[in-house]
Amino acid sequence: MHGSLDEAIDANAAGAAMPLPTARERRRALGLLLAVSTVAFIDRTILNTTGQAIKTDLKLSDFQLGLLGGAAFALLYGLLGIPVARLAERYNRVRIIVIAMTAWSAMTALCGVASGFTGLLLARIGVGVGEAGAGPPSQSLIADYFPPDRRASAFGVLGLATPIGIILGAIGGALIAEHFGWRAAFLLVGLPGLLLAAIVWFALPEPPRGLSDGRLASAEAPPFGAVLRRLAGSRAFRNLVSAGTVVSFVGASGMTFAHPFFVRSFPVGYTEAALAFALINSVSLAGGYLLGGMLTDRLGRRDVRWYGWVPAVCMVLTAVTYLIGFSQHTWLWTIVLLVPPGLFAGVYFGPTYAITHNLVEPRMRASATAILTITISMIGMTLGPMVTGWLSDIFAARAFAGDYAAACGDASTLPACVAASAAGLRTALVTVCSLFVIAAFNFLRTAASLPRELAHMGLGNEASSD
Repeated sequence: MHGSLDEAIDANAAGAAMPLPTARERRRALGLLLAVSTVAFIDRTILNTTGQAIKTDLKLSDFQLGLLGGAAFALLYGLLGIPVARLAERYNRVRIIVIAMTAWSAMTALCGVASGFTGLLLARIGVGVGEAGAGPPSQSLIADYFPPDRRASAFGVLGLATPIGIILGAIGGALIAEHFGWRAAFLLVGLPGLLLAAIVWFALPEPPRGLSDGRLASAEAPPFGAVLRRLAGSRAFRNLVSAGTVVSFVGASGMTFAHPFFVRSFPVGYTEAALAFALINSVSLAGGYLLGGMLTDRLGRRDVRWYGWVPAVCMVLTAVTYLIGFSQHTWLWTIVLLVPPGLFAGVYFGPTYAITHNLVEPRMRASATAILTITISMIGMTLGPMVTGWLSDIFAARAFAGDYAAACGDASTLPACVAASAAGLRTALVTVCSLFVIAAFNFLRTAASLPRELAHMGLGNEASSD
């Protein structure tokens, strides 16, 4: 008992004496981790802009396409997040990231040589296994480089991996797929990760845990049960998980089916649809990630409830604007009106992960991130594309005059089949996007709990304690 207390006192004294990371060191670390996340996102989502080509080549249903885009990746990605997080609480996080990146890059390349649905499914599972090793260690590193009142902004920048990955993966993947086939796209996007892994190994230092909090973490990581009890007892975290799961459910559905929606609904090719996909998501999400992090950090210094209030308002706006955008029947208006919802949807990212890290001790952060991620992945990313694909098949059958399964079962290009498929997917996307309202409600409930819970961690403020 006394030994543990003495260790904590010694660690805090060391933390007070140790200099904080310089601005240059923070930028370099954030830049490298952004590059890691970008490569991960490209490898994870390359299937989104090659999905229609894969569907046609392998004669897949929308349910199978949704399975490849969601559950195949997310299942083990979520399940392995916790074991990897426990390793990250104890061992060098940079080395864990490097090993994981090497693994998922190789598995992405293997997707390109899959001979059928089963082989592609197994390779996609392998990508998920590898990428499980990147998220928790990366976010734990961010929390040790940046202080609590700047973490939402840092996580917002880290979230730029999504729009950057969309630009590189969507446009590049579609161009390669259209000219050289979808298999070449997987082979080529898997290679850069191997080079980046070597750079990270030599260029990214491992900071002391808890450094940016002004107190170094104890030498021993707490038992996983202690992390679970801390998070289970947090009303803010429970509501945050619920909100994030809904956002992930709808977001994964949109990422999987937006490109097929464009190809089916309008007279455009893979590349033109990919350009629209990249424009809509990259510009809007980039703005949302940056705005959400910076705005909530600024407003949160006056009242911590803004970390929940800002995402709540934006989730309602997301639902409304997505319903309007996906309901359009002209190419130009569809593109224009699908930009705003991505901006509003991206606002949630920075505050969500900043709250998670601020609610726990330094050696709990990787595990807390993994718990948040596993819930989002297992429920949101897994079920979202599957449910949307299932709904799309049902609505397409209803829109077809006859036996849709018999007439259009082999990805038929008959005009009536194409029209029914487009109508079914449109209705499915509109239905799923309405769920953002549930996320808004949960963010409001998160905001209500933040003053008391963050004050308990020494992070509250007077305005938020009223």
